[in-house]
Amino acid sequence: MKRVRLLAGAGAMAVLAGCQPPSTKPVLPKETPAPTPEVTPVVATSTPSPTPIPVPALPRKPVELGRMFNGITFQTKFATPASDELASIERTQDNAYEVQVTFTARLPRASKSLEDLAKNDPKLPHVLNQMPSLVENAKVSPFFEKLYSNKIESIRSQLFQLDEVLSRHNFYDCETMLELTSPDTGRKALLLIGDMDVNVDGTDGDRNVPVDDSGRFFQPQTSYRWKRTTDRINPLLPRYQQKLADFKREYAVPGLTAARNKELQQAIDQTTRTINDLKTYSFLISSTDPSIVIPTFMINDKEDPFAPKVGDYAAVIYNGVVYPAIVGDAGPSAKIGEASIRLAREINPKASSIARPVSNIKVAYLVFPGTADPATQPNLADWRAKCKKYLDEIGGTAPELFSWPDIVPPWPTPTPTPTPTPTPEPSPSPAPSSSPEGSPAAGASPAATVNPNFIIETPQPSATPMPSGSPTPAASPSPSPTAPQPAVITPADASAPPSNP
Repeated sequence: MKRVRLLAGAGAMAVLAGCQPPSTKPVLPKETPAPTPEVTPVVATSTPSPTPIPVPALPRKPVELGRMFNGITFQTKFATPASDELASIERTQDNAYEVQVTFTARLPRASKSLEDLAKNDPKLPHVLNQMPSLVENAKVSPFFEKLYSNKIESIRSQLFQLDEVLSRHNFYDCETMLELTSPDTGRKALLLIGDMDVNVDGTDGDRNVPVDDSGRFFQPQTSYRWKRTTDRINPLLPRYQQKLADFKREYAVPGLTAARNKELQQAIDQTTRTINDLKTYSFLISSTDPSIVIPTFMINDKEDPFAPKVGDYAAVIYNGVVYPAIVGDAGPSAKIGEASIRLAREINPKASSIARPVSNIKVAYLVFPGTADPATQPNLADWRAKCKKYLDEIGGTAPELFSWPDIVPPWPTPTPTPTPTPTPEPSPSPAPSSSPEGSPAAGASPAATVNPNFIIETPQPSATPMPSGSPTPAASPSPSPTAPQPAVITPADASAPPSNP
C-alpha cells in the first residue's frame, strides 16, 4: 500500500506540472553538490572492568551431617505418617515437617584395677614401686562423676549449636580419677589419666623471658602468682594500656547500641583488672615453667581431702618417664588434661598452641594434695626435690625422676659509664714586667673564659665597683690610674695545654 501511494503521488505531481506556464528562466546546469566530509563519530571509551575470575561450577554433592559436627555420628530415620489435613493446612503446622534429634553420649566407667590401667598403658603399673598395693586400696574419686556431669550440662546448653558442643575427643578425655593412699606413710595422691592439651598462659616482667601472646586463648595471668620483686615493666603492660585507651575512646562515641556499650564496659573492666595484675604480680611462663592445669570445680572444692589446689606438687607420667611439676592454673570445668608448653614439648617437640602433644588417653597426672608452698619465683631444682620427697612417701618410682634445666637467661649486666679523668689546670704564669701590645696591662685580672681557639681577656680595674650578683675577683695590686682597656681577643697559644672550662 505504501508503494502504491507513492506512485500515485508522483503521477499527480506530473499532471500539475504540465498545467504550469513555461518558465522564462534559463535552464542552469545542476550543480554537483560538494561532497560532505565524513565525520568519524567519537565513541566515548571507558576503562574496561577487570574480567572477573570465573567461579568454578562445583557439582552438587550431599554432605554427611556426621562429618560436620565435632565427630558426632548421625543416625537418621525418615517417617511419613498419613494425615487427614490438606497441604495448605499442614504447611502452617510446625510439627508436620520436623527433625527430632536424640543426642546419645554413653558415659564411661572409671578404670580402677591394675588390669584396667595396664590395658590402657602397659608401662604405667611399673612406674610406681608400690602401684599394686596403691591401686588395690584405691577409690574412684567423686570428681570423676562430677567431671562427666559437667560435660553433660555443657552439651545440654548447646544442643541448638551442634558445631559448638564438646567434641568426641573432649568428651572422652578422662580415663579415671583414683584416690591413692600409702599404707605406710598415709601420703595421699590423686591419680588422673587423660590426654594432654597445651596451656600457653603467663608472663613475668621480673624474668628475662620473651612471651609469645599470639595464641587465640592466651591470657597474661595464671592462677599461680606472686608479688613482683623488681621495678621492671611487664612487657605486655603497654599493650593492655593501649587496649584500655581504645576501648574508652570507642565507649565515649555517642550513638552506640546498648549491646555494644555493654560489651565495651565489660572489656574496660576486664582490661583494667589485667593491668592492675600486671603491675602487681608475676606469673608462671608456659615456655619455661613445667606446670599442669586442673579443672576449676576441683580446685574450688573445700571439703574433699583429695582436692588439688594451685601450687600443689605433681608428677606427670608418660611413656615410662616421670616429670616433676606443679598445679599452675585452673581450667574449664568440663575438660581435663592440660600442661604448659615446657612440659608438652619435652614429651613431643612438635607441640604448640594449636597442636596437642598427646591425643591418646595415656598421660597420668599424679597430684599431691595439700603440698602447696607459698608462691614464689620458680626454682626448678627445689620443685624436683619436693616432688621426689612426696613420691618417696608413696613408695618411690622405678625410673629416675626427670631433672629440668633452668633455661631462664639472666638479665645482661649494664655496661658502666666511664668516669672522665679530670685534666689538671695549668699553673699561672708570672706577670711580665712590661705589657706588649695586645697583652693585658700589669695588675689586670683577665677573665677565665677559655675555648679551644680564643682567649677572651677583659681587664678589670680595681677602682671600678663590681655590680651586684657578680663574683668577686681575687685581690690584686692597684694599677696606676689609667683608662679601662677594651677586651682583646687573641689566638690561644697552641703550645699551652687547654684548661677546664
